[in-house]
Amino acid sequence: MTDVLATANIVAALLAAAYALVTALRDRPMGVGHLVALGVLEVLLAAQVVVGFVKLNGGGGPDDTATFVGYLIATLLIPPAGAGWGLLERSRWGPAVIVVACLATAVMTVRLDQLWAGTVG
Repeated sequence: MTDVLATANIVAALLAAAYALVTALRDRPMGVGHLVALGVLEVLLAAQVVVGFVKLNGGGGPDDTATFVGYLIATLLIPPAGAGWGLLERSRWGPAVIVVACLATAVMTVRLDQLWAGTVG
């Protein structure tokens, strides 16, 4: 894993979560801006998946490869799932779902970095 990419993913996820939280607190439904934020996050996560698999195939990687791969794939699936659910829920709870999805993505990215570094956590 690269620390720069992991940091970019975490920052993007937290910014998207903050944006969605403001929208939820204002009692507004999810909008196009949320989809754009989730799209940017998804592109960064896709880059993380590519880098992770390339580095795994290069002989490096954590001891628990299966867990690492599971986290990689799960982080890629959470933003689209949150976007779909957020679009279906046309109340303040749509953006609240985005907040949870983005926070989960940030936490999972931290965990991916810990797994790569071999940190027990």
